[in-house]
Amino acid sequence: MDKKTIIAVSLSVVIIIGSMIVQSIFFPTPPPSQATTVVKEESPAAQAPGGAAAPLASAQVLPVEEENLQEQTVALENEVFRVTFTNRGGMVQSILLKEFKNADGSPVEMIIRGDSTQLPFSIHFGGPEAKAVDSLFAVERYPSESRVDFTRSFFSQSGVPFTLRKSYLFKPGDYLMELRVTIENSVNDFPALNVNGTAYTLGFGPQIGPAFKKLDKRYEYRNFVTYAYAERKRKDVKIPKEGVVFLEKPVNWAAIVGKYFAVIALPYSPPKAISYDTRPIAGIAERSSLYFSRPEILSSKNTDVFHFYMGPKKREVLLRYNSADKNSFKLSDAHFEEIVQSSPLLGWLADILKFCLEMFYKVIPNYGVAIILLTFFIKILLIPLTQKSFESTARMQTLSPKMNEIREKYKNNPQKMNQEIAVLYKKEGINPLGGCLPLLLQMPIFFALYNLLSTHFELRGASFLPPWIKDLSAPESVWNFAPISIPILGWEDLRVLPFLMLITTFIQSRISQGPDSSTSQMKMMTYMMPIVFFFILYDMPSGLVLYWAVQNFLSIFHQLYLNRKRRLMSTA
Repeated sequence: MDKKTIIAVSLSVVIIIGSMIVQSIFFPTPPPSQATTVVKEESPAAQAPGGAAAPLASAQVLPVEEENLQEQTVALENEVFRVTFTNRGGMVQSILLKEFKNADGSPVEMIIRGDSTQLPFSIHFGGPEAKAVDSLFAVERYPSESRVDFTRSFFSQSGVPFTLRKSYLFKPGDYLMELRVTIENSVNDFPALNVNGTAYTLGFGPQIGPAFKKLDKRYEYRNFVTYAYAERKRKDVKIPKEGVVFLEKPVNWAAIVGKYFAVIALPYSPPKAISYDTRPIAGIAERSSLYFSRPEILSSKNTDVFHFYMGPKKREVLLRYNSADKNSFKLSDAHFEEIVQSSPLLGWLADILKFCLEMFYKVIPNYGVAIILLTFFIKILLIPLTQKSFESTARMQTLSPKMNEIREKYKNNPQKMNQEIAVLYKKEGINPLGGCLPLLLQMPIFFALYNLLSTHFELRGASFLPPWIKDLSAPESVWNFAPISIPILGWEDLRVLPFLMLITTFIQSRISQGPDSSTSQMKMMTYMMPIVFFFILYDMPSGLVLYWAVQNFLSIFHQLYLNRKRRLMSTA
């Protein structure tokens, strides 16, 4: 392969890999296809869609004095989660997922509040900026129904009394929870709850779990997704840092989506406005809040029904809500599975690799071993192409003297030199890109595996040779030297797998080339490419680096075998 071809191929590979990784890190979701109105934190008078004032003010609502109310907590649970409520505001303090554990063995907590006072399922009389109701509520438990009610009476701004009831309902083995918000007037009159057309706002925040060090958009993130049944299409809402978005178009559900877990809110009555808020508040810097604002109430009794899914991003679980006979709440065609997004170009390949990975896992129930077996399988499939590649490289090496003669003869005429080299390739029947074919074929597999290992739920927390590789979906580490970090790179961990990958890539490149390669055309392929891949893969999921290192080992042994076979044939 001539020098220009090598440089072109090398740069193309680096650019392709770099662009894909940059996109996955900094732009994990496509830009929103829906129009949104962004309200910056410093804006004193936020505007809702259409130019009307957003519901930020608070209605003057006062609680009716009640005695004998003491602060208490109430817990409800089913087979999949345990929820702890407080009667202060009738809100939720904790949602523990029983089936999923953190690295320390504790159950995953779906609520992150930090030191803030904000809690999920808050009621704000007015818009999202209004103070959350924090009065003490009376508690009624219905153990036979897995239900708890919180009630409190208030006076509206016009002096009309009304009762606010928040009723939470669970079903056996279901990650869905039903919330009914009822506002009822005892004198057959509707309460004057109207702030810019908004009666109240239901909030979920300040942040969903599990716990994280930072939202780096690679190892953990929070995306904002909506779905409209009329369009049968998910939409991604892009929110600027420390901003708030009011959705302009009506949607059927809205979600806050993490890497492995999500909260999906499905209101049964169209809200006046839906908004997301990521502005930091006291006690928590990383915030992801969701709000539903309800229009003015014009009846003496009104009940709004919400369903909240709070659980894993497992497609087989989310698909239950498309069939009424597969979930306890009889939902159908909810399309919650739309929160799970795969690569539009390589999603099909990732699905094939996932199928193979699961098959190997069934044989040996260790995902590290399954990745190694998958690497062997891919290597076997590519043997015919690899064989041709090695043969092409060997033939290229035999042409080295003739190519050097052409370069020397036409060193002052590059155009003529390239023409003569092309004629030589054609005469000898050699494809100059043949030696790079296996590497190019590895690229789609590499990207598909990156997609798979970054999103496949079952790999979360899957270990291999513990305590070394504790989580195949995250980088391994043998020494964390934080708070010290390597300048510019920001590395805080010493990792073994990237160095194994670097060494094996270098050895593979070196033994696949002839003795003259170190002095001319192959220097970049031999020395630069392993270094480039080292920096690219250093902070990648350990499962992906394990795959790359193992396929390097296999390529080394394959090349050594072919080299030995070639020497025996040449001496025969």
